[in-house]
This record gives sequence, structure tokens and C-alpha cells, in this order.
Amino acid sequence: MMSGTHRLRLEHVRVARSEFGLPDDFEYSVVRKHPEYFRLVDAKETRNKYIEILERDPKLAVCAIERVREREYRTRGFKIGKYYRIAVWKWQRVPYWSPYEDISGYDLRSIEAQKRMEKRAVATIHELVSLTVEKKITLERIAHFRMAMNLPKRLKEFLLQHQGIFYISTRGNQGKLHTVFLREAYKRGELLEPNDLYLARRKLGDLVLMSPRKARVDRELVSYRRDGDEDDMERVGRVYVENEFRGESSNVFDGKNEGGDLVSNLSSDEDGVYTDGEGDDPEDACATE
Repeated sequence: MMSGTHRLRLEHVRVARSEFGLPDDFEYSVVRKHPEYFRLVDAKETRNKYIEILERDPKLAVCAIERVREREYRTRGFKIGKYYRIAVWKWQRVPYWSPYEDISGYDLRSIEAQKRMEKRAVATIHELVSLTVEKKITLERIAHFRMAMNLPKRLKEFLLQHQGIFYISTRGNQGKLHTVFLREAYKRGELLEPNDLYLARRKLGDLVLMSPRKARVDRELVSYRRDGDEDDMERVGRVYVENEFRGESSNVFDGKNEGGDLVSNLSSDEDGVYTDGEGDDPEDACATE
């Protein structure tokens, strides 16, 4: 919906499917399964296939940046100077074009139109990052959608001019991998509104990073508890059967006898005798009967 031609390359979406939470077979499970919304422009080569949207829902054409449009994107540790504050003040008063708005009928040659296009590019990248699962995406992934969404060529320099909205990390691949984070979505390194897929990925990551020694100890503890419970149940069953065979009261669940076996004060229905008096001994009652 943010593309000017209402279509995207299938290969570009496939490369970024993990960031957007799409399954590996999204071409069949999402695109081909819903022909009322999407149309796949086939070609002999996969890189020449396009995904075209057929129906535009106005309710979905609302950017995340529009919900927080008037607030200033500043977090703790991000200090703003006097002149930068003035630039932000001027920036907030530039007319806004939504990424979902059709601008083909506007004259884009004026200086005012160029400023509006710059603000629209920021809103487009903001919306693209906000649609991801972890509110982050590599700069190389954004570059795949540059032509379709009319983004500037030098994306890194462009994003560095708006550090109050985006944070660029250079960790990974010896500083050559650039990851764009949405500042407003994070606080102290944690996602403010985590979704189910994000939580599942974090849990899987913790299991992968778990040391083999700790995993072995946890497995042994679980196995020890399970074996202990099974031994207790076998011992209880054996004592109950022996008592029933001897015709004695089956004391199974209450304390232990002198030999260390589990016993109980419950009497059998056939041989047990109920007494109310104090000091009555069940064994004497049974012997008397």
C-alpha cells in the first residue's frame, strides 16, 4: 500500500520475511491463498515476480507515526542542543504527506515539495520498521524497497539526520551490518510492547544459548524427581498389596513404619473397625473381633 505502483517484488519480500513475521511458504499460504486481496504477477524467473494489492482498506492506511505525531521522539541519553531544537521545531511544522497517500498528481519540483517529500520518506521508513516483529530491520533490507517506496539513495546519511527517531547499530559483521531500531519502541534495551512471536523467539534464543552443562544438570534433576516419584508409588502399591494379602489394615499414605516403608491409618472395608473411644487401639479392636 505504500508503494507507488501498489506492487512489490516477491524476492524482496522473501528476503525480509523473517523481519515481518511471514512464514517461509508465504507465497502459497498468504498470497495465493487470498486472491481477493493479492495478485501474483508470474514470470519465468522468481526475481521478476511481483505481489500486487487489489483492495485498499482505508482503515489500514493509518501510519503508526500519525498516532504519536505531535510528540518529540527523544529518549534518555539523547541530548538535544539549541540549534537542533530549532530545526526540530521547523521540521514539525512542515506539511505532512502520508506514505499511503497518492502523490502522483503533485508538482515535486519546488523546495516546499522537496521538504514534504523528505518528511514523507521518514514516515515511510518509520512505518516500515514499525511493521516488523522486533521493531528493527537491517539497512540492507530497507534498501530493497527504496525504488518502490521512493526513498532517498543515501539511506544511512539520511537516517543519521533523524537520530531522534531512529537508532542505527553497527554491531555484527565487523561493523559492516547496520541495523535500524525504532527509538520509541524500546526502553533500556527491551521492547515496550512485545508480541507473541517476539516472546517465542526470545525463549528459543535462550534455549539455544543455554550451556550443555546446565541443560544436563536440569535434565538429571527432572529425571531424578520422576524416578523418585515412581519408586514411591511402587513402594506404596507393594505395601498395600501385601497388607491386603495378609488380611491386615492397609496403611499406605500416612507416615512410615519401622522398616522405612510408607504406611497409613486407613483401614480396609472388610477388616477395619471404627472406634470412638479415646485410647482405643485399632490392633486390639481387630484382635477382639
